[in-house]
Amino acid sequence: MPKTLSDTLSQIQHYASALSLLTTALLAVAIATSVARTEAESRAQGTVEAIHERQTDGVRTLDAQAQFIPQPNVSGTWTGKLLQNEGGIAPEFAFTMEIAHNGIFVRGTSYVSHQGIWAEMRFSGYQKENGVIVITETEILRSQKPNDLSWCMKEYELRAEYTAEGMVLTGPWWGESAYGACIPGSVRLKRKIKTA
Repeated sequence: MPKTLSDTLSQIQHYASALSLLTTALLAVAIATSVARTEAESRAQGTVEAIHERQTDGVRTLDAQAQFIPQPNVSGTWTGKLLQNEGGIAPEFAFTMEIAHNGIFVRGTSYVSHQGIWAEMRFSGYQKENGVIVITETEILRSQKPNDLSWCMKEYELRAEYTAEGMVLTGPWWGESAYGACIPGSVRLKRKIKTA
């Protein structure tokens, strides 16, 4: 215990000096923590930016840090319309796709019909990193048509989207028939809900 006022003042100065050193040390820790946090946020932002695709020599690539962004599984029966631009056989066809989706690969059958003509076709395809599903019809399994009609073997680029009416598949199609390039169009399909 201090015995005099002078001893008390000396002790207060000693504590004040120690407190000043402690405050400086705490401030240094706070600054170091802030710098580390900023560096971590910068690395995280760099990882997010690395996910964005880039074009290299015309080949699509992803940075090593990028990851495939999961998309909804589109397995099931999809029904709706296949639209054909002006000049085709008809502006609208009834259309169904039965899709099996496994990983990034899809396969299945499509069924197109209009006023007594119809065809069932086999297809296969894959899902791109951006979620677009690329489908190519490979074979006509069955059909009914006039002799002068040639079915169009189509390719599609479809995207699954959530809407007020549920999940839909939409996108363009184009293709080739025995007579050459088909007049292209688009499809809009809704997943058929199974009921008991």
